[in-house]
Amino acid sequence: MSKSSLSILLLAAALAGPVAAAQTNGDPEIVVTGRSLKDTGDALAACLARNCPPDQDVAASLAHAENQLLQGDYKDSRTTLLKSIGRNRKHGDRFPVEVSDLFRANSRVAEHVGEAKNFQLSVLDMRNTLKAGLGEKDPRVMVAQIEVGDSRAKLGFPDEAERIYQDVEKEAIANGQNRVAMFARVRQALLVQTRAEASNLDSDHKEARQLLDDIIANPLPGTEEFAMAAQVMRARNDRKKGDASSTEAILREFAARGGTNRPVLLFSEPIRRIDMSEDFGNNQPAANTLSRLTALNNVAKWADVGFWIGADGHVDDIEILRGEGTRQWLKPVTEQIKGRVYAPLRRTDNDATPGFYMIERYTLTARWTDDATGTNMRRREATPRIERLDITPENYARPVVASAEKG
Repeated sequence: MSKSSLSILLLAAALAGPVAAAQTNGDPEIVVTGRSLKDTGDALAACLARNCPPDQDVAASLAHAENQLLQGDYKDSRTTLLKSIGRNRKHGDRFPVEVSDLFRANSRVAEHVGEAKNFQLSVLDMRNTLKAGLGEKDPRVMVAQIEVGDSRAKLGFPDEAERIYQDVEKEAIANGQNRVAMFARVRQALLVQTRAEASNLDSDHKEARQLLDDIIANPLPGTEEFAMAAQVMRARNDRKKGDASSTEAILREFAARGGTNRPVLLFSEPIRRIDMSEDFGNNQPAANTLSRLTALNNVAKWADVGFWIGADGHVDDIEILRGEGTRQWLKPVTEQIKGRVYAPLRRTDNDATPGFYMIERYTLTARWTDDATGTNMRRREATPRIERLDITPENYARPVVASAEKG
């Protein structure tokens, strides 16, 4: 899977949102992206058979779990990660980065299957492993603490997230880690901006604007790209008010720089929330509580969506490469992708029009809870959600698509 840079992570908008669940089966295709499932499974088995060192065990486990996830085997992917965590947790003192990667991967898979508690605990274990092995002042530990803040915000505790971001910023400044401090500061601004969009209160909008203006006007030394992230966030507010001038100014600035070598997302909107009754058709009654919960028992659907980013930064040629289950729920996903704007792309020496091909995994899920029906019975929450994962190959080439058997 491709690894986004820090600046791209800051510029990307949140994509998850509640949607309606749908209920039919699709005909999945296999996208050939690298080693087969059998190859990575055999490699992991061979590693364990020779009692390989923990770092090699982790690498083989991550490769196989990723492959299982790509094939839609979410349960098996999670099992592979949990077994590797069981074997290697105790080696975190010698291999803190490698073992933390296991916890981070498990947290992401847990998100996609609706295991909110495991998601929360895995993020904490990731942070704690790095802290124990590297020391609390290491910048990787503080970035991991920001990830803890992200998890609290995503689970519905924005006040905790804000406190975490503020603490990280203060500690990073005290340790001379300007980039980490600005990362935390932009996260605070994003949190306040999100709150302002939800409340539509003038006081919240004013606070968000002040935070963004300060980041733009007073970036810490060596952190100028964070000012651009704040400009992008401020331009989003302007567009919502009908003012596109700041958006156009950012696009002109990127064009003046000659464009970018890799995709950089500048603008996107959250995935549109749709009412569950829309999926029942005009001749069907609106979904009641029972039908919502029944539908949620069938949310394990996923799809890989591919699309081109053109030289002007606009998206074209959106296609569903493969998936599990109905594709009806993907309509708001494709609408959201269609509306994105990326930074203009750098042209080659022969002035050929460049383009990047992106692939993203979307999962229709709902979190598990013990009190969804007023009892202690474990069931899905009544509000489905969409989780996203970037699985673009590093060469940004359109994949070979063919019908095939797993393995």
